[in-house]
Amino acid sequence: MKHLTSTLLSSAAFCVCALSSAQVYELKEQTFDNPEFRARFIQSYIAESDINPNITAEEKGLFDEIVPLIESDPSAAIARLDVAITSESSAAFDFILGNLLYQENELDEAIAAYEAAIKKFPNYYRAYYNAGRAYVGAGDYANGLKYLQKALSIQTGDSSMYGLIGYCYINLDKPETALDAYRNAIMLEPKSRDWKMGKLQCYIALEQPEDAIGMLYEFIREEPENADWWKLQANQFIAVGSTEKAAANLTVVKDLGKADGAALALHGDLMVNEGLVEEALDSYLKAMDEGGARPYRMLEVANSLIFMGELDAAKSLIAKLESAPSMELSDKQDTDLLNLKARLAMESDDVDGAAGFLAEVVDKDPLNGEALLTLSELEKGRGNFAKAEYYAENASKIDAYAHKALLSLAQLNVTKRDYGSAAKYLRQAQQIDPRDYVADYLLRVEQAALRM
Repeated sequence: MKHLTSTLLSSAAFCVCALSSAQVYELKEQTFDNPEFRARFIQSYIAESDINPNITAEEKGLFDEIVPLIESDPSAAIARLDVAITSESSAAFDFILGNLLYQENELDEAIAAYEAAIKKFPNYYRAYYNAGRAYVGAGDYANGLKYLQKALSIQTGDSSMYGLIGYCYINLDKPETALDAYRNAIMLEPKSRDWKMGKLQCYIALEQPEDAIGMLYEFIREEPENADWWKLQANQFIAVGSTEKAAANLTVVKDLGKADGAALALHGDLMVNEGLVEEALDSYLKAMDEGGARPYRMLEVANSLIFMGELDAAKSLIAKLESAPSMELSDKQDTDLLNLKARLAMESDDVDGAAGFLAEVVDKDPLNGEALLTLSELEKGRGNFAKAEYYAENASKIDAYAHKALLSLAQLNVTKRDYGSAAKYLRQAQQIDPRDYVADYLLRVEQAALRM
């Protein structure tokens, strides 16, 4: 059973919920919506004399004026600093302006203010750090990394710095280096979801599914109702060949009522692989309703079900394939569907039905040699030799099917005891592809013709 359906799994869309180096997770903790981040960010306003600039006694009045506005009226603080900052004023004010602009999500302006601060005070640790943050927020990971690394060279980093460095590296498609940074970040802040997510993404990008599976157990324990973790772990189970565990995960997702079309289609493939056709069919039908199943996949599934002898399941799948609004078939897929219906009819001993479907195939695609030859055999079985010859003759004009069609025509004429015509077709077949068994058959047919 598993051998019969291995092709279904090999073509399955496993990434029903995946993290990849191309599409990195969104940072959740490093935003002003997070009170802990906001509190940490506010700390950056506090100066450290060795690595941050001082203000003069004359500037103290401006500083005292600005500080209350930072929380109460940042727009007013920005306006006041815009007027007050000069080329001679303390870099601390450029830095404060950068922070205020960053809080207002004016990232380009914030970066310009931080760079102005750094120009005045080249060893400005917090300006490098926050400029790096701003570049990351703007999606410029190369510059973000440069500024964060410069900050790290000035002073030992905290968990957020290591985590942001990891985030830059993963976005720059350097997961192995990112993994080292995330490990440092998690060591300093073991409960951070962002950095754990980063570490998980590194494992996935580095194709280390066993490590990813272990981390996902932790995520699942913390958030058992989060279907994304179950789906993502299912992907990793498939990567290590544990399809039974993958199926169990997607069953949980389905039971949670959170399975989208892609997850349902994959669940169906996994259930078929385990020989659980009823469960598979339920998932496939729902996947088509959800719009997550692809027509060519469903045609493959129907074909496998017929091959497995699961004719009722194949009929149900084909009926849904024809009725579901999401299942828009191409012309070729329409033809493939008719071929499947013909096969299903033949397996059900419905010769007339099979012939009707194949006639539709030939009508749509006159050069469909397989359908022409099958029709020829069906008509021969029904005793309609004229139609059988007609279809075989048409097939003989198609290069890929000519040899097989000529042999079929020879057999038809033998059945009619027209050995001369049969010999003619066999000689034509030998010219295309000489075979010993055909030569033997031709000899017997020629001898029969002499006896007539």
